[in-house]
Amino acid sequence: MNEIDALIKEKLVPMVNRVDDALVRKHPHFLGMVDKYLAGNNNKIGMQVTENGSTVGEYTFHLNGLQVSETECGVLSSELHHPIGIIKPYRIIEKSVLEKMLNDEQDFINEPFTAIRKYMPDITIKFQR
Repeated sequence: MNEIDALIKEKLVPMVNRVDDALVRKHPHFLGMVDKYLAGNNNKIGMQVTENGSTVGEYTFHLNGLQVSETECGVLSSELHHPIGIIKPYRIIEKSVLEKMLNDEQDFINEPFTAIRKYMPDITIKFQR
């Protein structure tokens, strides 16, 4: 496992799951409903990590509700199921921005929308065909 894979599997995924847990606890009615709706649909989200503009890693996160249940390294495959079909979003993020985000875990737990807004200009969202 290379450095980027370890960063994703050992730091990002556990952080995302902790933040999701905290959000569901804070907003149980709304996010609890979203979590149940997404559960069991074989949803996947992709992410591409870049360094100085060059791709250094591609990942597919399998979701069980809002939680990441499995991470595939070296694969970029998104698939979100919803009532009108399937969309295939993935995000592109620079490694340095990802590292900064990992250091802001408590901000994501306390004020998730404020925290993510800080990083949105540095994240590109694209869709696979």
